[in-house]
Amino acid sequence: MAVKTDPNIESPPSVEDDLIELTSLVPVTLHDLKNAVPAPMPMRDAMERSSLGKRHASALLAVAAAEPIGVSELAKRLGLLLSSTSTIVGELSRAGMLERAEDEQDRRRTIVRVHEDYRDAMEGWLEVAIAPFRIALERLSPEARAHFMEGWRILHEEASLRGSDDADGDCEA
Repeated sequence: MAVKTDPNIESPPSVEDDLIELTSLVPVTLHDLKNAVPAPMPMRDAMERSSLGKRHASALLAVAAAEPIGVSELAKRLGLLLSSTSTIVGELSRAGMLERAEDEQDRRRTIVRVHEDYRDAMEGWLEVAIAPFRIALERLSPEARAHFMEGWRILHEEASLRGSDDADGDCEA
């Protein structure tokens, strides 16, 4: 006996349909997230004086979110080579925005944190910059949030398997 389906029930989108939507949403969303929250004036002034750019701002936000943090861990978070991250940290340190210190337990390890002069501005900037992420996660049910995070972990894993086409292996997000 044939089973009739309700013609009013839509079938779920295909993987191809979702792929088309996802590949259009990701670049626009990332662009909007990067450009939605300009650096506070003290940060902008210091960055302009030292000719620092957006990759430095990303590093500052990553340090503020996890400080104190080792340079190797920062490189992983940014998706950059250690040498590139060390260069960025050095430039931020020379600009007076980051403090570098030797790890007392492992003298080969360099620990970085936001310089005290910029700490309050960085904390406020970080809170505003991550607000869209926090709000999106809060809007999801616990089950939907778990699925969302699982999807991002899988996407990260798949992307990292392919590496980078850049000559030095760095990726600029």
